[in-house]
Amino acid sequence: MFGPTFLRPHKWTFFQYCEKNKKVTAKIHSGHILGLAALLFMPMVVLLPKSIAPLFALTALAVLIVEAGRRRRVPILAGPVTYALAAMSVWAFVTWGWSINPAETLKTGMALAATFFGGAVLATVATGLSEREKKVFQNGLIIGGIAGFILIAFEFATDVWLTTFMYGLAGKIMFLDITTGRHTNVLKPGLAATALFFWPWAIALWSRVPAPFSALIIGGALALMFLGKGMAVMIGVGVGALVFAAALALPRAVPWAFAGAIVLGVLTAPMVPGLFPNPLTEGKKASWLSMSAAHRLVIWGNAVKHIKEKPLLGGGFDSTRALYGVEDRVKYTYPKEITGNSWTTTFFEPIPLHPHNAVLQVWLELGMVGAFILVALLLAIIRSINRRAEDGMGRAGSFALLASGLTIASLSFGAWQSWWLSTVLLSAVFMISALARPRPESAEQMPNEIGGPKGPEPTRYGDWERKGRAIDF
Repeated sequence: MFGPTFLRPHKWTFFQYCEKNKKVTAKIHSGHILGLAALLFMPMVVLLPKSIAPLFALTALAVLIVEAGRRRRVPILAGPVTYALAAMSVWAFVTWGWSINPAETLKTGMALAATFFGGAVLATVATGLSEREKKVFQNGLIIGGIAGFILIAFEFATDVWLTTFMYGLAGKIMFLDITTGRHTNVLKPGLAATALFFWPWAIALWSRVPAPFSALIIGGALALMFLGKGMAVMIGVGVGALVFAAALALPRAVPWAFAGAIVLGVLTAPMVPGLFPNPLTEGKKASWLSMSAAHRLVIWGNAVKHIKEKPLLGGGFDSTRALYGVEDRVKYTYPKEITGNSWTTTFFEPIPLHPHNAVLQVWLELGMVGAFILVALLLAIIRSINRRAEDGMGRAGSFALLASGLTIASLSFGAWQSWWLSTVLLSAVFMISALARPRPESAEQMPNEIGGPKGPEPTRYGDWERKGRAIDF
């Protein structure tokens, strides 16, 4: 029975698949999908941060299928941000030609391009949600945020009881924080993601909930993020709050000041570590540093040495992990002024997998060319915020989100880690969805008849309805 049918050539396209599933996509709209992603974001990122990458991928794929099924086209808006993302992806592939780890460059480059494509699709759809879709999305965003912060409070109170259970299911090992005697340090990646999610959530909550209640909830959420005692998170939220206040007070000046700070910060990043004292030799000058900050400065100094070797083109996309191996691990001894006693670390690579600074990583792997592309991308984002965010509170929240993201990315995590990129892109999409002006509902369905044959216009109906004749026409 499979003979002729199976052998007959079939012309299949993505749009034909979407057309076959049109009944499903007609009932499910993008507001449902984005709202579900927002609902799940906080619980997932608190319990298993790396699960955000598959959440992002599934969200982008589902939105692509639904929107392509309705409009028979891939929803991507052409513009400076899209062009800058494409340029970053292309340059990442180009560096394969001289990369010290070409296999990793190619593999991670394909993942980066796919992630940026998914982010562009989601951002495009987020700008065009209808009133009904936006309301569904906001419900998911607000409820998910409240549930997530309640979960964080529970985890702090029980020394991460649920997270311990989830790590056990995933076969992962949890480490004890020797400074606190607790396991809550495992929440730091989740709190870093929460610091970005916080801004679109707070904006949506403020717009939908009376001010006294929303202010109380937002204040409690801020307090919870600071309880984690993660320095990168606290600094990121603090910088975001300062930018938020400045954008409300000086709406015209902040975009220009922010743009200037970004240009200066990115292009001079390789010189910044040298402005700090060397924590290995200048203990008295570095006594104000924490142990974690001192180790960061050592890593950044090692990264700058490699940047100077190939400043223009870089060493190749995602090649940092290949610079050192197990045989290159060293011990660092920090003077007593920093820790109270002379303290020697366990064995570390001079740069463990990545420099813990996204800007320095771009310089190291993509060179000056990559740094200029990064500047272009960030300036395009600032321009987009300034043009598209019509509400003053929303514009301030958008700048705060960008400031928090840049700050945390400059202190922790690898620039190309899939879960971190997914967190950044989903948080941006949530902010766009929360702020975009709703589009008019499409007139795909005709309005229902009012009154029928006995309604306001009975002459429209003839004997054909009652006797099967069409003489009235």
